[in-house]
Amino acid sequence: MATVPVGQWPEDVAFDPGSDQLFVADEGSATVTVLRSNGQPVSTIRLATRARHLAVDPGLSHLYAPNEGSAFVAAFNTRDLTERFRVPVGRQPHGIAVDGSSHRVFIGNEGEGSLTAFEGRTGQVLFTVPVGEGPGGVAVDPATGRVFVVSVKEDRVIVVDGRTGLGLAKIPVGRGPTHLRVNGETGVVYVLNTEAGSVSVLDGRRARPLVTLPVGSYPIGIALDERAGRAYVVNNRGNTLSIVEEATLTVVATRRIPRNVSSVALNPRAGLLYLALKSDDRAVLVRMRDL
Repeated sequence: MATVPVGQWPEDVAFDPGSDQLFVADEGSATVTVLRSNGQPVSTIRLATRARHLAVDPGLSHLYAPNEGSAFVAAFNTRDLTERFRVPVGRQPHGIAVDGSSHRVFIGNEGEGSLTAFEGRTGQVLFTVPVGEGPGGVAVDPATGRVFVVSVKEDRVIVVDGRTGLGLAKIPVGRGPTHLRVNGETGVVYVLNTEAGSVSVLDGRRARPLVTLPVGSYPIGIALDERAGRAYVVNNRGNTLSIVEEATLTVVATRRIPRNVSSVALNPRAGLLYLALKSDDRAVLVRMRDL
């Protein structure tokens, strides 16, 4: 539908339905590009050090950006884009997720194998717990408060109680897991096994595997349409998008996309997908009805 310029090496995209804006983490320039949902430029937020992942809490109008080289998470207002506070966390803060029910924020500290939880309203740190070597993606089930953390180097997902920090389960997945998402309506968890070219689908509420689905080469980005029960998986080296249907646990379609896409976000109200083109320093808007 459209392509728009962003900062250098866009790594992640996050859509905020509250402000109707798209936030793009520009890894190479240590910035966040802010766009309206139609791609119109709004502003650029400058960070202390790079952020590879972002999270938004529409209920609080907050954007959270882990400053990876500075060991803190910065919180910004999504409407006026001012910085509200900084939260000291562990070394190399990386994957991040928000529980929209409790307004807690969870950050995986890649440099020290831990998970930090803080209060999203104030930035108060609640706990830090070990989660295994190389924590990557983080996701939360708002219905149960369970937090799911990818252990990249151990090929498993760690399940943590988001209220207490207590470890609940360790679920084996495929080789080289990196990113994951939870369907908050069903509790189904999708884990991208990047090195294996597959997606592990888990029952997050029973902490057990359901199925492993082959997708394209090097899956690295995922967005969920929770109500429709569909997952959109970006295969970075295959230049494809795999569409997974939750009801049947099958890949129902594969579509060609531009090269070197690093992330995907969904705007269900407008029927749009947003893709980050890392090597081209651009974001792409795609109409879902065209897929």
